[in-house]
Amino acid sequence: MRRLCIITGALLLAGCQGLNSSGHQDSTDDKASSSLYQKSSIHASLQTHHRTTDLGRAYSTVPHSSSRQQRQQVEAKQPDLWLDLAEQMKLDVPLDHPRVVAQREWYLKHPSYMRSVSERARPFLYLIKEEIEKRNMPMELVLLPVVESTFDPKAYSHGHAAGLWQMLQGTGKNFGLHFDSFYDGRYDVMASTRAALDYLEYLNGFFDGDWVLALAAYNSGEGRVQRAMKANLRQGKKTDYWSLSLPKETQNYVPKILALAAILKQDSHYGMDIPALPNRPQLAVVEVEGQVDLNMAADLAGMNRSKLKELNPAFKKASTSPARSTEILVPVAHAQGFEIAMADMPEQERSSTSQYQVRRGDSLGAIAKRHGTTVEQLRQANNLSGNNIRIGQSLTLSGSYAATTNTSAPAAKASSVYKVKRGDSLSVIASRFSVTINELLSWNKLPSKHSLRAGQSLIVAANVL
Repeated sequence: MRRLCIITGALLLAGCQGLNSSGHQDSTDDKASSSLYQKSSIHASLQTHHRTTDLGRAYSTVPHSSSRQQRQQVEAKQPDLWLDLAEQMKLDVPLDHPRVVAQREWYLKHPSYMRSVSERARPFLYLIKEEIEKRNMPMELVLLPVVESTFDPKAYSHGHAAGLWQMLQGTGKNFGLHFDSFYDGRYDVMASTRAALDYLEYLNGFFDGDWVLALAAYNSGEGRVQRAMKANLRQGKKTDYWSLSLPKETQNYVPKILALAAILKQDSHYGMDIPALPNRPQLAVVEVEGQVDLNMAADLAGMNRSKLKELNPAFKKASTSPARSTEILVPVAHAQGFEIAMADMPEQERSSTSQYQVRRGDSLGAIAKRHGTTVEQLRQANNLSGNNIRIGQSLTLSGSYAATTNTSAPAAKASSVYKVKRGDSLSVIASRFSVTINELLSWNKLPSKHSLRAGQSLIVAANVL
């Protein structure tokens, strides 16, 4: 089954600020010392009833707290997404704490930081907002990707943390992310958001509902935070986050989030110019089964190939994994055509990829010419930045689809009206005439779920209009 659910986003915008160098876990030993499934013992003063979390679920099934009509009323009232988020932020912020003051002053002295982050966040903020609302979690969590990755979905740190939420592979696996030669779940915006929120729910339960301690543990690990609490207990000190002796990075991590929340909650943003973002969905998620050639999918949906890949950086190659169903993000304007293309197309036709093993004397140019594709398509299909290849290397070939559609276009365009034959589908006709499904729907004023009939006449070229 395939489902279409509108969520959020726009096309990615380039540019990225420097990453938090250690992601949210800066000590492998700390993680090893504190299992995600069994909490080590702690002083009796800390052992109250810890809330547990189902670590195996893909995402929370807690229903949205408001109806669709209520959400629409809220969005109509507050068109700026940043302001809507700020209105939902409820964590206490010690505005006069020196660490919070220092981070607030840093933000205010560097207004360009939030301008660039805001543009990178544009595709994903609404998506994350919806996921947080489903779980009734603090809306301040939407700011973690600001601190973790500056909202760059392709971010990678020297500590091997990756994606918007800067997750390590081990943590990702523990919270349901998938990894194979085609796909890295840490770069999947939806999957990584669910995994990160699962992890944060776990941490919140581990620290008896204290979200500030959970945020600190997201950065340095629950083991390190727990040891700092035990050390304070031995010395008769308080065990709240602000009283703990933690690494400098963790000491600054939580204040960065809370200081930004405080700025957003002020009507004037303390004088800082934060670009308004539309408070409405702009992306769709299309779930498809089986392997899908992303270039073919982009062409049939009438969207730019590189933009589709920018929205879906989890895919390492030009096609999705053959081993599992997957979710693909597409702009709302192209969602209808994309969904119809996937529904119409037989599974065996969804992937035009094949594998080629590099032989002695091969070059990308020679391989491209031999297989009817281009050097650039080979680079895209195999994530190559240059032309270097090695003997024995396996290359994905995905140029046959592009070559076929491009060479057939002139002949097909000679006729502007096409009579539907038995077995035809919108995706097949769109591919044959090098047009998009959206164009066929528009030109022929067809409903999205229109069923073709043999003998029906379809406009297949713009010049007939």
